Amino acid sequence: MPNQIFTAASTSHVAKVRHNRVLLIGAGGVSGAATGSTSNTGGSAGGQSAQSRRALVPGTGYTVVVGQATTGQTTSNNVAGNDTTFNATDVIAKGGAGSPLVSAANTTGAAVNGSTTGGVGDTVRAGGNGAQGSAVGATPGGGGGGSAGWTAVGSNASAGTGGGGNAPGGGGANGGSASAGTTGTNPGGGCGGAQANNTTDRAGGTTTRGQAQIDWIPPCTGILLGVGI
Repeated sequence: MPNQIFTAASTSHVAKVRHNRVLLIGAGGVSGAATGSTSNTGGSAGGQSAQSRRALVPGTGYTVVVGQATTGQTTSNNVAGNDTTFNATDVIAKGGAGSPLVSAANTTGAAVNGSTTGGVGDTVRAGGNGAQGSAVGATPGGGGGGSAGWTAVGSNASAGTGGGGNAPGGGGANGGSASAGTTGTNPGGGCGGAQANNTTDRAGGTTTRGQAQIDWIPPCTGILLGVGI
């Protein structure tokens, strides 16, 4: 079954056949910034996946938008990853949730969870949960959740270790150690948390992008179980 994979921000997909399967992954979430000494932040959640069978009109263009990376800032606070969509609202895979900023000294950042909320499709799967930052005064920040894939949800992070992605989804990043938040693996892996061990503010992590894939079944004249396809 031929397929096309999309990673650009916006593409017009011209349908070749009527029967198609659309598979989407949202971008990973942004980990919160760490601005207190000593403080660390939790990891962000991995991106959702959504898939749906679609009857398209051959020769017609459909807009595919792939959630692109967002650069973490020293003010990053609960910034979700960008969504990946097909034909605007027909199929939607939401970006992963972002973790909160930590601005108070000697504070450990909260974890955030992956979710199916807001996703649109025949099947929507949650990205993995980000982990809480490690104990105050210790490194690293919390690991990021892995991205959901075509057959399963993303894996959850554990302490400073990122969760694995479900293929083709990317894995979450390990938490940052005396650094800005860390970047997971494309597509859709969640950011690891930032860790500030002095008076230097640390930015949230830069996210991964999402991905879109369209599988199509070419027309044929064969007969399967007595039914023409």
